[in-house]
Amino acid sequence: MVSETLELTVFHSVVKHSSYAKAAEELLLSPSGVSRIVSRLEERLGARLVQRTTRKLSLTEAGQAFYARTSQIMIDLAEAEAEVQETALHPRGNLRVSVAVVFGQMFIGELLDQLLHTYPELSVELSLTDRFVDLIDDGMDLAIRIGSLPDSRLMARRLCTNHRVLVASPEYLARRGVPTHPSELADHDCVLFNSFARPREWKLHGPDGPVTVNISGRMASNNADVVASSAKRGHGITVGATLVVGPALRSGELVRVLSDWEFEKTAVFALYPSARQLSTKVRATVDFLAKNLTDPPRWDRELVGVPGFTADFHGP
Repeated sequence: MVSETLELTVFHSVVKHSSYAKAAEELLLSPSGVSRIVSRLEERLGARLVQRTTRKLSLTEAGQAFYARTSQIMIDLAEAEAEVQETALHPRGNLRVSVAVVFGQMFIGELLDQLLHTYPELSVELSLTDRFVDLIDDGMDLAIRIGSLPDSRLMARRLCTNHRVLVASPEYLARRGVPTHPSELADHDCVLFNSFARPREWKLHGPDGPVTVNISGRMASNNADVVASSAKRGHGITVGATLVVGPALRSGELVRVLSDWEFEKTAVFALYPSARQLSTKVRATVDFLAKNLTDPPRWDRELVGVPGFTADFHGP
């Protein structure tokens, strides 16, 4: 079945050239094919549009009226196609992104600033929250998440490794002693991160393989920055992602504890609803993030040379 858009395209080409043969040449069709399409259009409309003679083609009165009314349609169609093609080449529009609070404040906000310089027709709405956001229900284009990926409806692209290590303040360790094995953590005050499925149970990986220890403490929070700040103030040993505690480790406000042990490595992911018909703005943003969040990530490279971190620490 010939589409209405093709019928209009053929009809306008015939009018422009006053010739079936020239219209056929422009549209890469046969002259007989052009004639059949115009005839079908006339049959559908129930009116003769083109007057055919042996010497020339001319429009009937109905054809002139139809041509005048459809000319703007053809202009609008051409402009719409050009706009879509332009958008495909140059990301534009509003991009809604969801990121965890601390990660967004420390790294993603800065990267999105660079993204806006790269794509001047793009705008960004950054939502910082530590709660689980349903991208589809909440109308988000993209989420940047750390850890497990429970939602099978989402497509995921791995960006870089997330290391989690044990840290404490020098003041706390001077007061309570430095543990030499994970089993000793049960005798220490710990600052708990409540976003873990089992916040009072730490599973560490080290020279002896995986070890699970039960810990306790008087301070707990679901915010990684609050947990790290509490540890800096001497409230105990805690677990911290290097992307969060890196600055305090470099300044000496925190030091690494049990440097041969760390939590199981997780990763930073970019998540989006579907790979099919992925919008240009999301694809460009994910590619930009993948280019800038590679292994080893910047925050791990900056820790090399800090006590407890050797040159082979970073990596996938």
